[in-house]
Amino acid sequence: MTLYECFVCGDPNEAKTCDRCRSRIRGALLQLPEQYVVLTMSRQPVQGGGSDGRSSARLHAPTPGREDVLNLLGPGARQSVPDGEDQTGPMPFLDTLWGWCEAVTDERGLTPVRRHVTAMTARLTAHLSWICEQLWVRDMEEEIRELLRATQRITMTEPRKELLRGVTCPSCAGLTLVRYFPGDWAGECALCPSVKLDQRDYEDLVRGQARDLEGVKS
Repeated sequence: MTLYECFVCGDPNEAKTCDRCRSRIRGALLQLPEQYVVLTMSRQPVQGGGSDGRSSARLHAPTPGREDVLNLLGPGARQSVPDGEDQTGPMPFLDTLWGWCEAVTDERGLTPVRRHVTAMTARLTAHLSWICEQLWVRDMEEEIRELLRATQRITMTEPRKELLRGVTCPSCAGLTLVRYFPGDWAGECALCPSVKLDQRDYEDLVRGQARDLEGVKS
């Protein structure tokens, strides 16, 4: 059996990208269309706040909307940006998706998709198995994850962290397992960075610890 280091997290795995990382990428892509809709509805500043949603005193005319939202919704630069003068804040939403769609389209010889959030996320999701075989999947995962987080911070829809009660971490044996909710199913230990669980891992852990308890009682 051939073992690889997962292209995203580096853990030993039979596939080039492990199931946990593949699931996280798919989950992030599936959330983006709805997040984009909520983002477009968040353009106006909150009442009494500045263009970035915070209260501020300005000596010049305000922008017609929240700057952080407009930055994500706006187009990218039409020409390369000189070193040392990189864009402020995250890359625009649609430009981030478009860049990865172009990579898939060009390398697979596909017909280009429309520059629309649903069409682009559908293209990336449909070819995720192939994407997970490419060395650049880690770069894509990082950009998609940061895009989702930046959008969730603005739309105030960041997943909350909840404790997975009654189950101990397989590494430190502490009651420290948590998951983010809502979102794709993924659990982790609050103290052990190496402990990452998908739903199947968690269910196996629950069953195993339940068997151990039954053995102690008997």
